[in-house]
Amino acid sequence: MKKIIWLTFLVAAFTNINLTGQNKSGIQSIIDNAQSTKTLKHAQWSLYAKYVDDDAALLDYNSQFSLAPASGLKLFTTAAALYFLGEDFQFETELYYDGEIDEQGTLNGNIIIVGGGDPTLGSDRVAGSENMDELFTGWTEKIKQLGIKKIHGAIIADVSHFDRIPIPRSWIWEDIGNYYGAAASALSITENTYHLYFKPGNSVGDQTTVLRIEPEIPNLTFENYITTGAENSGDNGYIFNAPGNYDAVLRGTIPTGVSEFSIKGSIPEPPLFAALSFTDNLNANGIIVSQKPTVVSETIIYDDSKKIAVTKSPMLKDIIYHLNKRSINLYTEQILKEIGVKAFGEGSTAKGIEGIEKFLNEIGVNTEGFNLYDGSGLSRSNMITTKMMTEMLAKITGQQFYNSFYKSLGVAGDPTDLGFFKSWGRGTKIAGNARIKSGLINRVRSHSGYVNDSDGKLIAYSFIANNINGSHRTIDKLHRQILIELANIKQLD
Repeated sequence: MKKIIWLTFLVAAFTNINLTGQNKSGIQSIIDNAQSTKTLKHAQWSLYAKYVDDDAALLDYNSQFSLAPASGLKLFTTAAALYFLGEDFQFETELYYDGEIDEQGTLNGNIIIVGGGDPTLGSDRVAGSENMDELFTGWTEKIKQLGIKKIHGAIIADVSHFDRIPIPRSWIWEDIGNYYGAAASALSITENTYHLYFKPGNSVGDQTTVLRIEPEIPNLTFENYITTGAENSGDNGYIFNAPGNYDAVLRGTIPTGVSEFSIKGSIPEPPLFAALSFTDNLNANGIIVSQKPTVVSETIIYDDSKKIAVTKSPMLKDIIYHLNKRSINLYTEQILKEIGVKAFGEGSTAKGIEGIEKFLNEIGVNTEGFNLYDGSGLSRSNMITTKMMTEMLAKITGQQFYNSFYKSLGVAGDPTDLGFFKSWGRGTKIAGNARIKSGLINRVRSHSGYVNDSDGKLIAYSFIANNINGSHRTIDKLHRQILIELANIKQLD
């Protein structure tokens, strides 16, 4: 029978390290050395870890602090989604027509795209989902099969499944015009994202030239102030724009030394763009649509006999696999609203957040210190505790969906993994072992997940730093060192 030798070491009023001597001193040394550094001197830093089958904390450092978790918050949202919706849940987008089809093949009515909140629609990122051209070509073929040759009406986007509030209220101006600030909608398309291509100048400081936009978005204009940065300086370009606005401002830099460089922006009105793009597809295939596309938000009861097609998303577990591995904000915000639909009958951010809290309460997690504004973690106003996160991670190990959730996390030191931790801890016990979800926004860095100790016993952990001064890579190193210490814990016979 195995047991752990427990030693309690109180360093300050908020620190409890409950480990064997060598591991205890290793973690304590990391904390002591870090506290006085420029990076953490004026920051708030919280660490919590425990075995998933034991109530006692292995590491408890400032776990009572409510802190912004950045994208680490996605763990709450995705776990709650699996809990309420189920691993095999699929979003559905329906295609209807109204009116009548005459003998000449003219539809005297409209084609309606009824959005069901699918975040993957028109994107082939997740296996089982088609890109926009494939999707629309398939729909066009279905319409042809009905004998429709002309549409005396419009393509209508029905977005009543969710509310019409596109972004959480505390997102900042610097974010919302960029791809990671894309608006959620009941009818999203191509991840509500476009690519903007530039030609950089020959020297640092030179003006850049906008070459093209893909896909083409009618009426979207750009006031370009992006200049040329140093070679290999990366993407430091920002698109300033708001949902529904078509006059974007571009600022920042892109690197020299390349023939062209692209950044990604958020489509101003995804449902309207989807309806317009489908109109173009129909026209290109000889089915002329007489009226301009439009968007409706009122709930309409459709005639099942006039249903043209149903497009199902990949299963939720497969969407979440990509969501957590690649930290996709849009997927998270759409799923958050779907939680609201399932838990309270309302597809809104507010009801989705209520759903997360309901989930935490039902599995027995204390939510004192919980205050959320979104589901993805992009808001700096979100507040959770590391203890709350760790308790959630521990408690869901007994849930049916746990394996799907676990597989969605990044794998340390695995060069084949889809996540961001391919080089983390190579040559140490966390390589191929630690599962990680990170978070990064302005002066915030977090890491949460699981790691096995030397005997294969599972530990849940959450580390969050707020108001850091300097590079987040300093925090990465500290958190990696602590993870290695946890992985080196040895139980004694």
